Amino acid sequence: MRLTSLVCGALLLCASPSFAQGFGIGAKGGVNIASEDVQGADSAPSLDSRVGGVAGAFVTLPLLPWVGLQVEGLYSQKGARLNFQGVDSSIHLDYVELPVLARVRLGHRYYAAGGPSMAFALRAKTRTSFSGVTEEVDILDQIKRFDFGVAMGGGVVFGKLEVDGRYTLGFTDIDKDKSDATSTKNRTISITAGFRF
Repeated sequence: MRLTSLVCGALLLCASPSFAQGFGIGAKGGVNIASEDVQGADSAPSLDSRVGGVAGAFVTLPLLPWVGLQVEGLYSQKGARLNFQGVDSSIHLDYVELPVLARVRLGHRYYAAGGPSMAFALRAKTRTSFSGVTEEVDILDQIKRFDFGVAMGGGVVFGKLEVDGRYTLGFTDIDKDKSDATSTKNRTISITAGFRF
């Protein structure tokens, strides 16, 4: 009984500093390099990446000394670009994104993270420029408002500052139009810098 009490006490002493160091609230911001994966459209031209912004807040909760749970709330700009026969067109998709990530510590400074990511569309439009004229069209009613995917990546920590890189793979066909066999899914590379308060 006394040995059990000593072991439990030692575990608590070890776990308490880890908990205090692992818990964190912070803000982050950076750049999205977004594209759309279009399948089933053999004659469609390939889409280029669109660069947008990403910013928001995060909370990290320790589960074990080397693993934690990170929940984020982000404003994320996605979409794609197309330049075809002199016409420059882009798709602008703005989301509120909620990644829920398992965060695994790799040594003193580095970590890997991965988990599900849910996104809710706030705005969707196309912007087309041709012969000096630019036209914008609202397409929010043509896309699915909810997008589900998986985010995976990692980062490095410098005191209260951390730099993160990740890839988010969308699973949802965001195009509401089911009259053809094509599907459109979000693909996003994000590079951010965050600060823990």
